[in-house]
This record gives sequence, structure tokens and C-alpha cells, in this order.
Amino acid sequence: MMYGAESLRLPSAELAARYRAAGWWRDETFLDDLARAAETRPEHPAIIAYQGDTPRTICYRELADLVERFAGALLALGVERGDVVATYLPNVWQLTPLWLACARIGAVSAAMFPALAERELRYTMTVSRAPVCIGLDRIGDLDLGARMAAAAPDTVRHRVVIGDGSAADAIDFTEFFLATEHPAPDPALALRPDEPAVLVCTSGTSGQMKAVAHTGNTLYAAARAGAEPYGLGADDVIVVPHPHTHMAGMTYGALMPLQLGATWLLYDRPNDMGLLLDSIERHGVSWAYMSPGYLVDLIARQRERARDTGSLHRIVSGSAPLLPDLVESVRDTFRVPVHALWGMTENAAVTMTRPADPDDWATRSDGSAVPWMDVRIDAAEGEEAGRLLVRGASQCLGYLHQRDTYDECLDDDGWFDTGDIARPDGRGGIRIVGRRSDLIIRSNGMKVPVLEVEGLLARHPGIKELALVGYPDPTVPGSELCCAVVVPDGQPPTLAELHEYLGGTGMARVFWPDRVQFVWQLPRNSLGKIQRAPLHQRLELAAAPR
Repeated sequence: MMYGAESLRLPSAELAARYRAAGWWRDETFLDDLARAAETRPEHPAIIAYQGDTPRTICYRELADLVERFAGALLALGVERGDVVATYLPNVWQLTPLWLACARIGAVSAAMFPALAERELRYTMTVSRAPVCIGLDRIGDLDLGARMAAAAPDTVRHRVVIGDGSAADAIDFTEFFLATEHPAPDPALALRPDEPAVLVCTSGTSGQMKAVAHTGNTLYAAARAGAEPYGLGADDVIVVPHPHTHMAGMTYGALMPLQLGATWLLYDRPNDMGLLLDSIERHGVSWAYMSPGYLVDLIARQRERARDTGSLHRIVSGSAPLLPDLVESVRDTFRVPVHALWGMTENAAVTMTRPADPDDWATRSDGSAVPWMDVRIDAAEGEEAGRLLVRGASQCLGYLHQRDTYDECLDDDGWFDTGDIARPDGRGGIRIVGRRSDLIIRSNGMKVPVLEVEGLLARHPGIKELALVGYPDPTVPGSELCCAVVVPDGQPPTLAELHEYLGGTGMARVFWPDRVQFVWQLPRNSLGKIQRAPLHQRLELAAAPR
């Protein structure tokens, strides 16, 4: 059993039986999906991976062979059943067969993306006691091999590096995993569907980083959530430019196509929307998941030089609100609908808008729940919005070595407090209006819907980026006023101009910011997420009596 598994909430026999009876969990794993595809369609492309401008196509027969080869190499490095193997990799072709090779020998994969700095990298390797860490030598001028070496605790016995510039004290991946023959693993070692299979790290924007543990079955439910509402099948080609070592990239970009026996496209330049458009045209991509920021760039590159994107049937988006003009621009540019999706690292996709919804529904809703997830809004009497609670078949096992932290998010009936604030969308779904940690509550009890206000202000031509932050209201202790912390784009807008702009959108005056503060840049963590706590503290100090 994985080190620290006692800190997790492993599924009870009763819960597992109930989920299986409903068809939400299964007795198979993703290894069975691979074996089935390798037998029934061995030459069908499983992975099309771009490293630079050159694609490498891996068929299902080859993928199955790679998994066996990589599994033998991990065993030769001394990886035992229950050990953790850390994968510190961008979207490269080696990633998926490495994950499956871990499952093949009963090991657990710890997914870590290259944006993690040394501090976060050391934390993940330390809490998981990973004896092996596999990473890339470098990305551009960034020496990932050196970072991995500096971060590795004493528990890391082997560092494996992919690339020509492999460090002298590390194992060369090509030589050891591809060019060297190792004994075949015992089939009895393979992970069972309800055992911990993957650790995915949260960014830590609201506190200490967390290593979120998922099983094969919670990931199976998560992958189904991306496929079934949109009718995906074995002939689809799927692309997710997000890092595949994070939840969205892992579930929709790698595991969902594998479960379907379909094809997934990945490339190591996630911000290159020109390359993505070229690959949509070249490989017939039919389904894509990407956040609004990617969509803005995708539209711009398509308008610069049009590609044939007729194969693309649907785009699903998450991570931030979808504004009406963006959805309209996607529809005008690509002739496809945009769907909204909401989920977390702890449970992946939970709600999404559906093909039968109105065309613009993604601008007003985050969708309704999949059948295997329950959603509840815990609102105070007389309030529409409240705490968003979820439970169901894709809910994780908890946070490795942080049992108390996870238990604080659960009630006696198993409802998980997401930390989000939501309201009903009027059609049986939800609309996320903010996170409680970001929520600004005025002296009259009105709650500022932070994400919605930010989404509107982000369209102002004088704003490059911004964060809405609360600061103490001197007239009513315990309540807050609202400040727009703005990185200007050209001439900084005045507060009066922001008020006029929001008034034109129909946003209620009570939600308008009370002041505006300009900064050169917003503080971010190593994953690029805005850190509101330093901004809040700065405003708090400025508002304190002297």
C-alpha cells in the first residue's frame, strides 16, 4: 500500500458496491482499455505528439508495448508496489505510457507540471516519498534537470532525465527505458480499480499545497464526464492544450481518449495556438477543451491565417467565466458551440452545459451535474447564492498526509465543501459566482460576485489584467469595501470611468469597486495563479488607522 494511505479516505465496500451497481465504477482499469484497443484496433493512432513542429504517431499496439517496456524499467530501478513515481514533465509522448506503466506494476503516479518551482517540487517529492523522479532536461533556457536535482530529497534514489542534455549523475531515459531490455512484470502487480493510482497537486493559492489522491475508478468517472454528455466515441480526435499533469489535461486529454479507444493530440508548446490550429486541420481534431485565455488566442491566430477547422464539432471551456462576446466570437470564427464545465482537482468535471441547452447558455451557467455526482447549494435563508457542496463517484480519496484538512471539508453525509459560492441557474444547474476566500461582503450584507465583476472589467480597453480585492470598511467592523487592483493597458482608467463602464453593462451599483489601485504586475505563484492574500494585506495596512 502507498506510503501515507492511512491519511486517505479509502472507499468502503458498501460505497464501492453501490457505485458499481449503478454502473458508475467498474472492475476494470485503464490498462484493460488499452489492452482492448490494442487487440481490436492495434494500428489506430492512440497518441499524436508534437515536439517542436514534428509529430510522432503512436498506435495502440505500440503504446501497449511501451507500457510493458517502461514497467520493466521501473521495476529494474527498484520501484515496488505502492511506491510513488514522480513525473515532472510537460506534454510529451512519454507521459501517458509512464502513467500506465506505474499502474502496471502497482505504483502510484505523482503528476507534477514544469511550472512548479523548486519549493513546490520538493514538497511533492517529500510528502510522497517518491524513490524515482522522471523529468525533462530543459525547456528553452529553463534547466529542469538542475531544478529536479536541487529539489530532490534523500528519499529520491534515482533521477531519470529525458533529453540530449541529461545530467551526468542522472539516468538517461532513452538508454534505460528504450534501449535496454528488462524482465517483463508479473501481471499480478497491477493496480486494482479502487486503489490509489494518481497524486495531483493543487496550486496552493488558498493555503499549503495538497497532493490529491485519485483511484482508477474516480478517474474513470471523471473521464466519462467529459465524453458522455457530448457523445464522443472511438473515432474522435481530442486535444487539450492544458498541462496533462494537471486534472483537466489528465482526464480529458489522456484518460478520456484512452477509455474511448480514440486519439489524443498533444504538443509541448501549450501557448502556440497557431500550431494547434495547424494540427486541427492536419489531424481532424473533433473535440477540444481549453480555458477562455486559450480561446482568445485561438481566435486571433485563426483570423490572422484561416485554417480548415471543419472537423471541430465542440469546444468545452472551464477555469473562468465565459463572456458573451467570446462565445459569439468562437461561434463566428469556428462555427461551433462553446460549452461551460466546472470541476476541481478533487473531483474533475462535475457540471457542464449540454448540447440541448440554448446556444449562449455557457455565458449564464456552469451547467448541470452528471448522474454520478450530487450537487447542493447551501444558502442562508432568503439568499440565492451559497456554499457549493458536492459528492459522488469522481470525488477523490483526500489529501496525502493532510487527513484533518480534508475532513474539515466534509460533513457527516459525505458532502464536500468546494470553497465556491454558487447560485441556481434556473434550469437545474449552477452558476459559480466566486470563491469564499475571495468573497467581498459589504456592510449591508450584499456579497460581491467577484468572478462576474472581474470578467466584465477585464473587457475594459484600459485594463490589461486585474484582481478584485476586499479591504476593511472603516464604518462597519467586519465588513469590506471593494478595490480593483489593476495592471493598466496604456492610459490608466479612473474610478469614475470604471463605474461608467460597469453601469453600461447593467451591473448593479452595489457591486462596483470603491477604489482603484494601479500596479505594474499582480503577484502570482509558480503556477501563474494570482495570489490575492498579499494584495489584501497591502490594502488592509493602507486602511489601518495611524
